[in-house]
Amino acid sequence: MAKILSDREIKGLLRDVVLDGSEKLLNPNGLELRLGSNVRFLSTGEDAELKEGYFLKVSPGETVLISSLEKIDFTRETVHKHFPNSMLMALITPTTTMMREGIAQVATKVDAGFRGNLNWSLRNGSTRELVIQFGEPIFKLTLFRLDETETPQIAYGDSDAHKYQDTEGVTRSARRIPADIPKSRLVSSGLEKLDPKKQLREAGYPFDHIGTELVRLDGKFEMVSRDVATLKENFENRTKQLTEKIESETNSLVRKIDDTKNSLTQFFDLKFSEKFLWVVGVIVGAIPIMYGCVLFLQKATVNNVSIGFIACVVGIAVLVITWAITHSGRKR
Repeated sequence: MAKILSDREIKGLLRDVVLDGSEKLLNPNGLELRLGSNVRFLSTGEDAELKEGYFLKVSPGETVLISSLEKIDFTRETVHKHFPNSMLMALITPTTTMMREGIAQVATKVDAGFRGNLNWSLRNGSTRELVIQFGEPIFKLTLFRLDETETPQIAYGDSDAHKYQDTEGVTRSARRIPADIPKSRLVSSGLEKLDPKKQLREAGYPFDHIGTELVRLDGKFEMVSRDVATLKENFENRTKQLTEKIESETNSLVRKIDDTKNSLTQFFDLKFSEKFLWVVGVIVGAIPIMYGCVLFLQKATVNNVSIGFIACVVGIAVLVITWAITHSGRKR
């Protein structure tokens, strides 16, 4: 029958079966195991490494996968040095110190033939942060000596199905499931359909208090949301009215500017035409008048007088006609 080893027997195994084990952590029927250097935060998928003088912080509700500082060697060859024709297996259980702080830890076993660092998980079920120092004892190892009839035919590590042999640090789960499972083949509860606030209220302290506060905040948020929606609607309506008014005023101003521009254009075009015609008429009329005056000032002959008279008459006629045309345009 399997025999639980005493502290005296375990002490003799610290050289090679439980490597790096400390005599100071021996119990009457077990050995305390310490927090090692490798950590994996399951909530975020982050890996971290601890060393001497460092501490692991686990937030409330967070679960971490950790490794043991000690290394176990339960292979047949190593155990036979101490117990011929026997093998060792062990149980890993939480220390009462960790349980007193609200830490949820799962007990497990170490199969005969296993070799490597031990991995286990712990969850902070308290409402405060959990801080564990590197090398601090957190689990207890209880060893069982198996007699010849209890030793397994296939020890751990002798089969390809044993994925965790020679574990170093933290080894991720070897479990694999298909990535494209049809929803019709998934069997689950109606948890997703439950009201989260109701679940919190029924979960007990402190979650019931959180659920009550969430319901109260939800009511306030709903009132604020309605007020914000009303303000948004009023703002949009007012913006629409102002936009329409600005567009109307802008279009009216543009029309007025266009009308004024057209009027000014017509006015300046008309003024320019009248002035140009008057200048040309004055020049054309002044030339024969000046020519006639020159002839009059010269020695008068019948022909010169006649030509000068005709030239003056023509120039005066041009001036009169030009004046008449420009003034008739202004009247229109």
